[in-house]
Amino acid sequence: MARDAIARQYDVERNSMILTCAEGKGGYRPGTISFQPKKGRSLDLNKIRESIAATRLSGGTAMSVDYLEITALGAVASRDKDLVLTVAGTGQQFTLAESPSAKGQLQKLRDALGRGEKVTSVTGRVHGWSGVFPLVLRELAKAPEIQTLALIDFEAGKK
Repeated sequence: MARDAIARQYDVERNSMILTCAEGKGGYRPGTISFQPKKGRSLDLNKIRESIAATRLSGGTAMSVDYLEITALGAVASRDKDLVLTVAGTGQQFTLAESPSAKGQLQKLRDALGRGEKVTSVTGRVHGWSGVFPLVLRELAKAPEIQTLALIDFEAGKK
């Protein structure tokens, strides 16, 4: 039911949702949930947070999230010393930061922009989506409007 509700309400392609569980100990099995927006749509991270907060995950649970990794289509521009991704069609923005797991990608992105290449997509992990759900949801409710995205990869081409 929750899967259908998310798909109807938040533009998730219903048949794209995949839960892949790893081998775990006892009753706890870590896993990865993957999903995509419907064609021509974008996902609003605030609505995803609100949807999760409306479940029992916002209460006394030990269930946690390791990270939220997204791939966003849009444009990257320099703002002061920061690089900012503006997601196409939504106005959502992310300040790009160096990722511990993909060191050097931020500099590669700066170099690509310096060569006049146009960045078309960015993959990264959204800051704040780590920990047990009740705490994560409370902290995300107070998150700044422009969130931080730890850059893992990007695609760029000639303008």
